[in-house]
Amino acid sequence: MVNLALQRIKEMKSYNPPLAGRRAFSGLLLDFNESTLPSSPKIRKAIQGLLKSNKLQLYPEYGELEKKLAKYAGVNTNQVMITNGSDQGIDLLFRTFTEAGNTVIIPTPSFAMFYQSAQIVGNKILCPLYRKGDLSFPREEVMSMINKSVKLLVICNPNNPTGTLISIGSIEQIAKKAPNTIILVDEAYFEFSGVTAVPLIAEYPNIIITRTLSKAFGLPSLRLGYVIASKSYISELSKVRGPYDVNMVAFTAALAALDDLERTQKYTNEVMTEAKPMVEEFFTKNNIAFYQSAGNFLLFKPSQKPEEKLLKDCGILVRPQDKINIEKTIRVSIGTVKQMRKFIKVYENVILEKPKKYAFLDRDGTLIFEPQDTFQVDSIKKLKILDGVIKGLKTLKKLGFELIMVTNQNGIGTPSFPRAKFEAPQNKMLSIFKENGIYFKEIFICPHLPSRNCSCRKPKTGLVKKFLRENRIDQKISFVCGDRETDKLFANNIGVKFISTATNADFYQALMQGGVII
Repeated sequence: MVNLALQRIKEMKSYNPPLAGRRAFSGLLLDFNESTLPSSPKIRKAIQGLLKSNKLQLYPEYGELEKKLAKYAGVNTNQVMITNGSDQGIDLLFRTFTEAGNTVIIPTPSFAMFYQSAQIVGNKILCPLYRKGDLSFPREEVMSMINKSVKLLVICNPNNPTGTLISIGSIEQIAKKAPNTIILVDEAYFEFSGVTAVPLIAEYPNIIITRTLSKAFGLPSLRLGYVIASKSYISELSKVRGPYDVNMVAFTAALAALDDLERTQKYTNEVMTEAKPMVEEFFTKNNIAFYQSAGNFLLFKPSQKPEEKLLKDCGILVRPQDKINIEKTIRVSIGTVKQMRKFIKVYENVILEKPKKYAFLDRDGTLIFEPQDTFQVDSIKKLKILDGVIKGLKTLKKLGFELIMVTNQNGIGTPSFPRAKFEAPQNKMLSIFKENGIYFKEIFICPHLPSRNCSCRKPKTGLVKKFLRENRIDQKISFVCGDRETDKLFANNIGVKFISTATNADFYQALMQGGVII
């Protein structure tokens, strides 16, 4: 077969992000900078409403969405055009304002779609490099390259994958020096950075902004983006975009997302003010080099270990980078505090290989009084913290032990032992511990009757199987403390020593006799 494609297309490499198998992956997806939470219930309800309307046979109309996006962006409705993802917006800019042989400037490394769009048109691409030391924007190099032959200049703000942010003042200086050049400002991560060039458009109409609902709004599968520009340039871009390029499912979801801004803002605030600083602190504490980022991701330098594979084996996907000036780095997306605590825990245990000391503690008869007639603590009235428990737990914490409770509770949820009867004394016990500064890292409860023959009942290890896999345990120091033969067997099954205590005895004394406390 004769290949009839254009020569420049034949010379291109396709953009093939590593998507295979992601949808079926059950762990943390920290590789594509998506929202790490499912889309909001309002979005799902709106899509269901569209399907129930039985109007899928009609062509889409976009006016209502463009009005909402314009209000959200702080511009007039005629300054907004929706696109099939911001990828289409980027492609439209290159096809509308450049042609084969034109010079474009793309500071590098950056988002792959910029280069793909330029190559499709046949542009001459200039690639000033983000500075190797801190990956800051190459402002001086860009300014020196600007001349009458440059038709389009890309500013990805913040830049992906470096996270680099360029100031609005610098964007204005560039726009001022290049009045006959389209300044494409990609703001895919605007919701996270809070920085926008929108106010500059009135004075510098050569600035055109692309945005997306794929990141903070959590709609990448529906492909919805938008362009913000002067009225005249929106008119020109509309000539190139197809009249029905955005489907009604994406349109409907976008409307619902814009009606649920509080949810998006809550998520972005948690990512940027809580989760991200937590990861940065962890990296700093452990001398892991990383770059400052204004987006929902961090670029860091791994060790010589195959970190991407090790993390994947532990249920976490990250994105390795090998572009110029960021060779052998990894980009990790930032999710919620809970999700990033898991990332930190896995990284610490698997990559840094720092084993921790764990005290696996039985509950009834070890920490609290176990009645010998019913064997169930099913009311607050029956709750009694045993002698030496508060002192013993405090001492374990001072010695650096993480506290893990592992308990068999026969038949929780059955008529003879309703869940409420278990939870009342359990919560009271935990509140007493909390008042004394004692917190359990994990609490594992088998609710089944012995006759169930489940895999999670001590001495079996089903309850803690995942925990043992994700945490590096110092088996020489960690221990199980309990009052039954099943606790002893459980200790043997997880490979740690056993500290025996008599039922309802002094907990602190048991720790001393077992050699944990000297």
